[in-house]
Amino acid sequence: MVYNITHDKNPKPEDTHILSEGIANYARLKKGHQPIEHFSFFIRDEANKIKGGCNGFMYYGCLYVDQLWVDEVLRNQGYGRQLMQSAENYGRHKYCLFATVTTMDWEALDFYKKLGYKIDFERHGYTKQSVLYSLRKDF
Repeated sequence: MVYNITHDKNPKPEDTHILSEGIANYARLKKGHQPIEHFSFFIRDEANKIKGGCNGFMYYGCLYVDQLWVDEVLRNQGYGRQLMQSAENYGRHKYCLFATVTTMDWEALDFYKKLGYKIDFERHGYTKQSVLYSLRKDF
């Protein structure tokens, strides 16, 4: 049998789901872990248009917030904090032990620190001298 490696610029969700299932099955086999669970919280206006939100996943006792975005018009009004608190509360409800998030030096480092996150590590070497920070908050 011949196997080929292909590149999908916009992969179908059902295709990437196969990868997630493979990882979950291996984690269950090796360590008895529950499957990875995804989550999202959104800010919606009266027309149901998304004006912000956060999403991520929970795996092996960790709540990972992958993305957090709030429309510029709504910034500095507490929505980002409310979204993070919603995610954290959900993680605690699902028995997560801690939360993690990554951010670039020019994004929201101070915001996450104000929420009680501590720098776990920093990675240099990105273009334009950008620095990536990984932060953690224990529950």
